[in-house]
Amino acid sequence: MYQRVPNYANAFYYCFGGMVFILIAFQLLTGIFLAFYYVPDAAGNPAPAYTSVKDVIMNQVYLGWLIRGVHFWSANLLVVMIVMHMARVFWTGSYRAPRELNWMVGVIMLLIVLLFSLTGYLLPWDTKAYWATSVTIKIGGSAPILGPLIENLLQGGPTLGPNTLQRFFTIHVFILPALIVLLMYIHFRMIRAQGISEPL
Repeated sequence: MYQRVPNYANAFYYCFGGMVFILIAFQLLTGIFLAFYYVPDAAGNPAPAYTSVKDVIMNQVYLGWLIRGVHFWSANLLVVMIVMHMARVFWTGSYRAPRELNWMVGVIMLLIVLLFSLTGYLLPWDTKAYWATSVTIKIGGSAPILGPLIENLLQGGPTLGPNTLQRFFTIHVFILPALIVLLMYIHFRMIRAQGISEPL
């Protein structure tokens, strides 16, 4: 179980992956707290999803504004740290054989984090989120052959509405966290099995 860390891995830029892990942990913890009070319902005016964020979480829940702020800012910092981590891996040549599969797992995790950003943007159900999601769905709908299927699948019907919010909430809260945790486990197991690569 005990494994000595090589001297070259003591450089500060080898800590970027650990920072990504810490930020994902922040996301999972603050996301759980936010889910206690968030209502994924877009019916009505104002919609319960909007009021649960703007009124309940931001104004009524003790330190709710802080938890939402940590969730928001750590999500932004997470994307930055992933880019820095991947730049370090590329710069030091850590993606080389026999670690190509681990690099591909990392790229898939980057795409999942971007999907987190996309699906989470809709959840406050305000005007900005509505129109941003509308544009996103239209982009997906413009894909050749599968475009209409993708658009209908994401919208949950012919128009953007309660079904769309429910689908994005389900993807954001259930599907993507399960995938990211599974892929992180695989990523870490491969690092333990192969060790930290030497720089070029």
